[in-house]
Amino acid sequence: MRLQVLLLALAHVAVFVAVTLRVLARRNPPGVSMAWILLVLLVPVGGLVLYVMIGERRLGRRWIQRAEAERAAIARRFERLAADAVLDPADTGPVGEPVARLAQSLGAIPVMRGHHVELLADGDLILRTLIDDVDACREHCSLEFYIWHEGGLVDDLVAALIRAAKRGVRVTALMDGLGSRPFVERGRAIASMRSAGIEVVVVLPVSALRMAVARADLRNHRKIAVFDDRIAWTGSFNLADPRHFKRDAGVGQWVDAMVRIQGPSSLVLGALSNAMAVLQAGPRLRDEREAERGAVAGPVALQAYPSGPGFAFQHVESVILTAIYAARRELILTTPYFAPGESVVTALRSAARRGVDVVLVLPWQCDSRTVQWASASYFDELLSAGVKIERFHGGLLHTKSMVIDRELSVFGTVNFDLRSFHLNFELSMLIYDRSFAESLLALQRRYLEDCEPLQLDAWRARPFWRRMVENAAQLASPVL
Repeated sequence: MRLQVLLLALAHVAVFVAVTLRVLARRNPPGVSMAWILLVLLVPVGGLVLYVMIGERRLGRRWIQRAEAERAAIARRFERLAADAVLDPADTGPVGEPVARLAQSLGAIPVMRGHHVELLADGDLILRTLIDDVDACREHCSLEFYIWHEGGLVDDLVAALIRAAKRGVRVTALMDGLGSRPFVERGRAIASMRSAGIEVVVVLPVSALRMAVARADLRNHRKIAVFDDRIAWTGSFNLADPRHFKRDAGVGQWVDAMVRIQGPSSLVLGALSNAMAVLQAGPRLRDEREAERGAVAGPVALQAYPSGPGFAFQHVESVILTAIYAARRELILTTPYFAPGESVVTALRSAARRGVDVVLVLPWQCDSRTVQWASASYFDELLSAGVKIERFHGGLLHTKSMVIDRELSVFGTVNFDLRSFHLNFELSMLIYDRSFAESLLALQRRYLEDCEPLQLDAWRARPFWRRMVENAAQLASPVL
């Protein structure tokens, strides 16, 4: 008996020392490192299992090797972009300049002029316009979405893709292995697509075998559509008809928005989407065509900023922080999931304290109770600093947007949570245009018409147990 106890104690010490050395070698933030060390100390078996599963941003050796090769390929394509499409960051204005310089330094993609940008905020209109773009496509199109979900107008979109492939258009369809798992497992639509010649790529498929070499919850959360390198889309909308998606979740229809971009950056988004296909499926899918000069389509200047683990680009959190600190008068942001960590919360509080009108628009209910509790853990300190928190009653507000001083818009796939900042593959569009900012601000104001403001006194009256649950949920925010 004593020998068994001794062996268990030695095993505990060995696990603790091994994980501690591994954690210290990774140079995580101090709080994250200490949390893992304490977890393994107190719960050795469970802590070890959790660390192996989610403790590191592992994508697998083959993925990393392809990412390095693809980084060079993308850099070559960007170098061939017409010089007259590139805008000096100094010309983006006092709010935009520090953001543009940082984003270009981290992501290697410059600000580019010459775009026409259309904001679409109705699910039916988004899907019908995508179908029209597929039908008008002549050479190649790529659709990369976190969620593909059968039903409604999505079935019509799939039919349009099949028609395009049959008339000779090169079609690539990328979908996340977890987000689109029901679509993949059902298989009917995919079988029809593949039989028509469509290249279907399931990005980061979920399996027990893959969990042995890569972290299972690293996801491709991007939404990108590109048609003939002339038109590109991105935003928060998944390929799921809101009338047919998660109807039993109790949060109402999902409320989203997309931008339809014409101009040189369509080449950039096409290259990014092609890089993701190559990372998953290999070099046979690499687009080897010479980068063409993107046609000027309008006056808007914008900058694509991709982010993701083990990829060629850095986390988006630093760009978000720079944008918040650049605000001088007004900052309105919408997000379905708000659990951003202390640095972003401090930035928002600082902005409100220095007189910026900071408005945070969140859904009344989101589809994750744990995320909702983690989000609520920040409300007291934000409200105390003067941040206005509005809760939307018109469904699950899923639009991810930020407008600063009516000059800079941040729009795309990034939620205000640590998962989007550090774990997911995401895409942000930094749009340096006052007219677009006014359009996005008008959409945000329409959301506000269906919101209820959160009052500090009423919020502080919530039960004590709620505070405990919220603070406990906040501890899990890095993996929510």
